[in-house]
Amino acid sequence: MKIKYKRIILYITGVFFVLYAILLLLNYLHYAFPVEGVSMQPVLWTGYLVFVQPTTISQLVPNSSIIVYYNPFYKELVIHMVIKKIDNYAVIVKGVNTITNPFPDLNYSSGMPLLVTQNMIIGKVIFWVPYLGYILLFPYDYIIVILFVISVIINSFNE
Repeated sequence: MKIKYKRIILYITGVFFVLYAILLLLNYLHYAFPVEGVSMQPVLWTGYLVFVQPTTISQLVPNSSIIVYYNPFYKELVIHMVIKKIDNYAVIVKGVNTITNPFPDLNYSSGMPLLVTQNMIIGKVIFWVPYLGYILLFPYDYIIVILFVISVIINSFNE
């Protein structure tokens, strides 16, 4: 009976870590990103995992397209909706939550809306999966602790 539980725990652990490795690879290759924050609620919630495809500014539709782009002022990736296109040169973006994001993303050196150019755009969001992003938001340090706890549990079945 103990061997049956040990196998089940090993299978579940294996599936979790294979899924984790795949998500890390997709994140590294810039195809999947976890959502963190409230600026895109109620469309996207913290813990969602968005999948993107490369795109050009000409393919983006204002008030419809959601993009992932590199914000040079935050020095991080941001997921926001395109609200205006400027001659296929740039777009202006904003979070959909009007309480936390009443204005478009700003260029903090000029105070004007940030012009997101093609070289800043990672891709266009094509679909998302709720809760799957929590796996990537989980701190790496805890993964080591989880592995240790699982190994202790598995070893307890051997006794």
